[in-house]
Amino acid sequence: MSDYTEETIPGVEIIFEAVHGSQAFGLDGPDSDIDIKGIIAGPACWYHGFLEAPEQLILNKDHTLYDIRKFFRLAIEANPTALEMLWAPESCIRVCTAAAEKLLAAREKFLSLRVADSFGKYALSQLKRIKTHRRWLLQPPTSQPQRKHFELPAKPLISGDQLGAADALLASGKVSPGEVSPNFLLMLERERSYRAALKEWQQYEAWKRERNPVRAALEAKFGYDTKHALHLVRLLRMALEILTTGAVIVRRPDREELLEVKQGAWKFDDLIDYAERTQQQVQQAREKSHLPELPDKAELNLLCSEILGELLYDRKRND
Repeated sequence: MSDYTEETIPGVEIIFEAVHGSQAFGLDGPDSDIDIKGIIAGPACWYHGFLEAPEQLILNKDHTLYDIRKFFRLAIEANPTALEMLWAPESCIRVCTAAAEKLLAAREKFLSLRVADSFGKYALSQLKRIKTHRRWLLQPPTSQPQRKHFELPAKPLISGDQLGAADALLASGKVSPGEVSPNFLLMLERERSYRAALKEWQQYEAWKRERNPVRAALEAKFGYDTKHALHLVRLLRMALEILTTGAVIVRRPDREELLEVKQGAWKFDDLIDYAERTQQQVQQAREKSHLPELPDKAELNLLCSEILGELLYDRKRND
C-alpha cells in the first residue's frame, strides 16, 4: 500500500504506484535509493473548475505522482519513465486500482515509432554528460571566468532578456546581421561566450560539490561516469527492443553486463563506438518497425476521459 492517502493529500486518489529506477531494472545495489512513481486523480475541481490544476505532485526527490492527464501526455510522447511505469514488474507495483488495470490493459496502444527519438534523446543526454564530465576530469576549469577575460566592461551593457531577444530575432531571420551594428554583434558574441563559460563553471562546481563519493572514485579511476554509461547502454537497448519486438523490458535480462559497465568494464572509446553503432541500429530498426508512426490520440483521449469520468462518478456516488 502507499504511504499517502486521502488524509495526507486531500482529494487526491493514487490509482497506480510502483517502484521505479534501479530496483525496477534489477540494477540496484546496497546504497540505491527507492524511486517511486505514481498516477493520481485529483479532486473534481481540478477538472471542472477554472483554476489551473497541478500536473504532478513531487512529494520528495524520489517520489513523484503524475496527474492522470499529464501521464497520458507523457506516455503518448513515448516518455521512457511513463512507458517503464506501464510495464513495471509485478513485484514493484505498490498500488493498482481498477482504474489502473484498465490503463495497463491498453498499454500497447501507447507504443509508436516515437520511442526511437524519446529513448534516443535520453541516451544522448547521458552521452553528453559522460563527455562533459570526462572533459572536466582531464582538463578541469582552473578559475571562474571573468568579464575582463572576454573584453567586456565590468557591468553588462546587454541584459539577459535583451540577449535572448536579440538571439531570437537573429535566429528567426526577422533581423539580419547586416541590419545590426557590427559593434553590437561583437558585444553580443562576447556576452554569449562569457555567459556560456560562466554557466559551465557553475555546473562544474556543482558537479564537484554534489557527486556521490563512490561514483566519483569510479569516474576518476576509469575516466568517465560509469553510471551514465550504464543508462546510456540500457536506453539504447530498450529502444531497439521496443522497435523490433514491441516489448518494453523493464527488468533487465542483461543485468550482469550492465552492472559490469557500471563497474568500468568497458573502455571509454569502446563505449563511444558502441553508442554510435547502436544509435544507427535504432534508426534502422525504426524504418523496419511495425509500430505505428504515432499513437491514436483520439482513442487514448477517450480512454483517459472514461477512466477519469468513472473515478469522479464513483466518488460522488459514495459521498
